[in-house]
Amino acid sequence: MGMMDTLGHAMMDNDKLHFDAAEALSGQEQWLVTLSAPLSAFNGDFVNAVATGKDNDVLREGIADVWSVHDRASFEQTARWLVEEGQRSAYRPLWNAIAAIDTATQETPAVLRMAMDAFFPSFFQIKARKSLDYRELSAQSGKPMADLAQLMAGSRSWVDELRKHFKASPADISSLVAWDAVRLASLSRWAVQLGYIERAEFAGFAGGLARQVREAYGSWPQVSAAYIAGGLIWKYSDAREEHLLRTNRLLLSDARSPYRSVPFAG
Repeated sequence: MGMMDTLGHAMMDNDKLHFDAAEALSGQEQWLVTLSAPLSAFNGDFVNAVATGKDNDVLREGIADVWSVHDRASFEQTARWLVEEGQRSAYRPLWNAIAAIDTATQETPAVLRMAMDAFFPSFFQIKARKSLDYRELSAQSGKPMADLAQLMAGSRSWVDELRKHFKASPADISSLVAWDAVRLASLSRWAVQLGYIERAEFAGFAGGLARQVREAYGSWPQVSAAYIAGGLIWKYSDAREEHLLRTNRLLLSDARSPYRSVPFAG
């Protein structure tokens, strides 16, 4: 599975951000398309348009396979699930456990931290053991305990990256609603492109979690940080970590990025 995951990511055209030079958006549409940008950048889609830039047949096959969405009814059902439930609540205990490991790490003196990294890397998980009942976490999230152990062991590297590049520590991210909201906005874009919903309906569907996003975060980088966390909790691998971090860093560094031109609080 690891090899296939790596191969799949290698085939994505996401070495740079992609832009549509023609499509005009309303202010509300601009904000919602920007909300979808963490997934658009990852997929190699346009980051500034409702259209994705992908061939319709490729897009149709992809969302049918991954989302089981193939018409208006199945889209509405999935959109409703993302708004009302999604995965944010189930993933919250796992995020809390990752935050506990980070706290244990940050509270360890630098010299001891270096020694533990070299000789006893599980030291920080042991320090955070009160938050690491894998059996309970597995029951809450539905994830196998082996996957949880891999996720927790690998979390320190990408949590450090969130702190360094996105200026967001676990303490700054109180909710993973971005994981559901970004996917909702993206799914709504795909539904418009494939004719499952009308363009005039886009904002109504895509904005189903907009209020919660504005309440949970203070900036686009925080949205990216929470989305990355949700994405790695959903399915952790070295390849996904590298691609999620790299493509979201592009949203921060590219001068044309909607993160630069669309105010988060607007």
